[in-house]
Amino acid sequence: MTRNSMKSPLILLFTRNGDFAQSVRDALFETGATVIIARDVRDGLQMVCQCGRELDSAWMDFDDGCRGRTLLSAVHNCYERLPIVVTTSEKAEHACFLAYANGARTCLKKPLSAASFAKAIADVTDCAASSASRGPNEIEIL
Repeated sequence: MTRNSMKSPLILLFTRNGDFAQSVRDALFETGATVIIARDVRDGLQMVCQCGRELDSAWMDFDDGCRGRTLLSAVHNCYERLPIVVTTSEKAEHACFLAYANGARTCLKKPLSAASFAKAIADVTDCAASSASRGPNEIEIL
């Protein structure tokens, strides 16, 4: 999918952690991204079904256990070319292997530095060098 460069990127964020959601939004601030936050797999799948072709990337937090992996697998099977960033705790050694096996482009271990966020953004979006200075929009699924 090719998006108009004037349009802000659309990003699906799957997490139940409010602090992590804020960290991702802060890291994406310069991109002007619209962030859709899904708090459970059902909502994540619903968003993928509704706007999957419009998504520029997906960010998934694996700290909630197998539910994140279920969503990752489903999203990757439907949209193989969608860049997906997975985050996991430092203690979950196997999680990155599972993430890559299920289609993740990048797997980051928490705690995340600003540099690792920046690198992941550059890896999965075309807007990392954007000069847009407006902050991200947010759509939260309740």
